[in-house]
Amino acid sequence: MKKLSSIIKKENIELNNNSSNSDLLKKSIRRKPVRKKEVSKRLLQIIDLAAELAERPFDETQPLGFMSRLLVMVNLPYRDPGKEARNWWKTNGAVSINVTPGYDGKKSIGIPYGVYPRLILAYLITQAVRTKSPEIFLGKTFREFLDLVCINDGSKQYKQLLKQIKRTTSANFSWTYENEKVWSRTNIQVSHQSQLWWNPKSPDQQSLWESKVTLNTDFFNEIIRNAVPLDFRVLKIFKNSPLGLDLYMFLSWRTFNFKGPAFISWEGLHTQLGGQYRNLKEFGRDCRKHIKRIQSVWPELNVKTVRGRLCIAPMSKNLISVDKSPP
Repeated sequence: MKKLSSIIKKENIELNNNSSNSDLLKKSIRRKPVRKKEVSKRLLQIIDLAAELAERPFDETQPLGFMSRLLVMVNLPYRDPGKEARNWWKTNGAVSINVTPGYDGKKSIGIPYGVYPRLILAYLITQAVRTKSPEIFLGKTFREFLDLVCINDGSKQYKQLLKQIKRTTSANFSWTYENEKVWSRTNIQVSHQSQLWWNPKSPDQQSLWESKVTLNTDFFNEIIRNAVPLDFRVLKIFKNSPLGLDLYMFLSWRTFNFKGPAFISWEGLHTQLGGQYRNLKEFGRDCRKHIKRIQSVWPELNVKTVRGRLCIAPMSKNLISVDKSPP
């Protein structure tokens, strides 16, 4: 009997072990498979662009893009200042910008903000420098212009882009330079005349006339004299980040005809680029992230952090080494 009871006890243990193993097996079967982390679309764009630039460097690429030096030194807001905002004021050292909205009757059209005005201005300025003409044609279809400024995100973005075109071409820009010896002020409106024949609900629909913007004479003369060269392929990567665009344009400006190293404190860079960042640490973190992305497609860029400051050192090969004459 003792032998039989010991056998029964042993069998029960084995059964219990088998049932527990079975439960574990069932749980492992029910458990969802571990998904591999998908590579982001932006990272894929950076990888593709890095490969493309390795084959076709900046100084051998297609016709270059350009930006106004004044709009690189002091930037537009990242976020909407609000419908009731009467102006946007930004200072960078001795230079400041004051942007006031245009009006449709008594209603404010609004102050341009975000990535779209930056892409719009880059396109207008690029065409002006290339053609040496203040008259900029935008295409017979809205889709044609969307492709030119690298936007293809959907109908909501189309409406927002059209709104930002109206804000950008209607706003008044005032740049002030002041030091101990001089005070000067330049008042400019980007557009002398704008004609938009698009329907954002039907972006592929052709119009009888081609949409165009005629730049203000003073603005046109300024950008012809002091345009900052850019690569539009890099702008595509940062088309969703105003800070990324501003930082890339800033580095392009500082390294164009660059003669020696420059040290810039995070506080100074925040004053210039991060006006709507309340937290300096958050601003510095985002800047470092964008600098890594820029260096991934522009490996010659010699930028590093030294004792809490950003150091921009001379490069063995400049980003762009061309004159501003049209191709």
